[in-house]
Amino acid sequence: MRPMIPMIRSFVLAAVATSATAAFAFDRVKVNVPFSFETQGITFPAGTYNVESAENHYSLTLSSRYDTKISFTWIAIPAEFGPHAPTLSLNFNVKADGTRALRTIRLGPLITPILDPHEGQVAQPSVLVNGVQSQPERSSIP
Repeated sequence: MRPMIPMIRSFVLAAVATSATAAFAFDRVKVNVPFSFETQGITFPAGTYNVESAENHYSLTLSSRYDTKISFTWIAIPAEFGPHAPTLSLNFNVKADGTRALRTIRLGPLITPILDPHEGQVAQPSVLVNGVQSQPERSSIP
């Protein structure tokens, strides 16, 4: 019976590898944010953004789809992710003056820490924006 142990280990490792691959299947998702917002002292205009996880899955990057100069990267930590959860969600706090501050980004099983440093000072209404998984862009050249 000793030869079965390596085979069982192989099945367990294959199941773990498959789970890890499925957990990080969302490498890039696009989202349309219909309002301008702030984070880390930078104002982002309304528009379409990509959210990507790094290859090592320890960070998330938010970048404009049309202006490559607009990009920001944060450390990401594991988050709960169920079958009914949206692939991407951006959570914003609405400040007293009406500006929106990016609170968190969740992409699949990853989430940023709280990004709005003023979050704990006053109870603030929030806005949630969900994204959709990006499709590969097709070239117009035949």
